[in-house]
Amino acid sequence: MIKKLLILLCFFSINRNYSQDNYLDFDGSNDYVSVPNSDNILANANNITLSCKVYPRKVSSGFPNFNGFMGYRNETDFDFYLIQLSSNSLEARFRNSLGTAFSITYTGLVLNQWTQFFLVYNGTNSTLKLYSGTTEVGSVAASGSVSASSTGILKIGLMSYQNYNWYNDGKIDEASLWDKALSPTDIAAITSNNGEILNPLSETNLKLYYKFNQGIPYGNNTTVTTVNDELSLHNGSVLNFNLTGTTSNWGGLQLNTNQFIKNQLLVYPNPVNDFIIISGITEPTNAKIIDISGRIIQNDKLLNDKSKIDVSNLNSGIYLLLLDNLQKIKFIKN
Repeated sequence: MIKKLLILLCFFSINRNYSQDNYLDFDGSNDYVSVPNSDNILANANNITLSCKVYPRKVSSGFPNFNGFMGYRNETDFDFYLIQLSSNSLEARFRNSLGTAFSITYTGLVLNQWTQFFLVYNGTNSTLKLYSGTTEVGSVAASGSVSASSTGILKIGLMSYQNYNWYNDGKIDEASLWDKALSPTDIAAITSNNGEILNPLSETNLKLYYKFNQGIPYGNNTTVTTVNDELSLHNGSVLNFNLTGTTSNWGGLQLNTNQFIKNQLLVYPNPVNDFIIISGITEPTNAKIIDISGRIIQNDKLLNDKSKIDVSNLNSGIYLLLLDNLQKIKFIKN
């Protein structure tokens, strides 16, 4: 009975995680997310990181036709943001408490595809760096710290300058803010997990984190007006979205009946000693095992139904099984 219960629990988890790989789809008109009480969460910090996955659609030839991604901007004593400047470029900026601005311009932006960016200010090493995935794509010398107070409100999908409001036309997912300069190892751990932070509650320097896994993809979501912070500290307000239809709404992969049946996988036993068995595989599937620090420690190829993965050499502990970078199952190795 216990073994059957574990199988059913695993089955429920895999389908729930797959169907909730959602995001926010911004229409470029007036949609944005505002984070109340976010003005002082980085006060006096001299090591900070901002990250988000973006899917820009806006075709732009330059100013003033910009596209806001995420960040703070008050033009006085604290800027820390990402803005699309043109169809292939973006600006990343840090402005310190003295009003000195340090900027990176990146010309490798690609429209209509997902890219995860990390903007990292390391005051200890006096550098501002931009990463596209795990690749460092820009670096400048920078110095100073965040203002002690009144830094402005964090916004997602909107950056403003004077009388200009640059609303995002595209999709945004996996947004996070840290009072830490993430290292290349930290960044690799997140990107290897499809952009998700594996154990957010254990990250003491993580200030807020939005997975955007809410709503019915492009369904009626008129009551889903809050973005949940995984830390339960700084929920965001969803403003001016239609919350119905194919844009200005919660988006994602909406499973139809055939897709749902196809993805009814069984993974057992859990906990496991020697072999994990995956039942329900209908086509070749890539499988990765990731430890709690986010490192990929094993790669396997599943070729048929009831494939086995040998985990006998793993140390005891909690791991994540990632199938085709989409479906995630947590398991325990005895």
